[in-house]
Amino acid sequence: MSLDQVGVLLIILLCVFGGLLGLWWGRKQAARQRGLDERFHIISSKSQAAAWKITLVVIYILFIMMVCGVKLSAAPVLGIVLLVHMAGWAFSNVYYNIKL
Repeated sequence: MSLDQVGVLLIILLCVFGGLLGLWWGRKQAARQRGLDERFHIISSKSQAAAWKITLVVIYILFIMMVCGVKLSAAPVLGIVLLVHMAGWAFSNVYYNIKL
């Protein structure tokens, strides 16, 4: 394993740790300010469902591209799916927070 690969692996693990720490800290602060109510749970479940629907559409698009002859390798496809899923979750969360 080269030094570049070790650096990328450490950055990925640091980002995962930072995301989990942010999630834990945000929920702790929301609970302290009584923000974890029914509205929060409704918005959370709706945004997760919307994110999975968006991800499913992207998976279908990638399969169609593969059938049409586009050469796709596993790492970029997984990266695209992960990015679309997380962005769909974030944008749908903002949307439902404004809508409800």
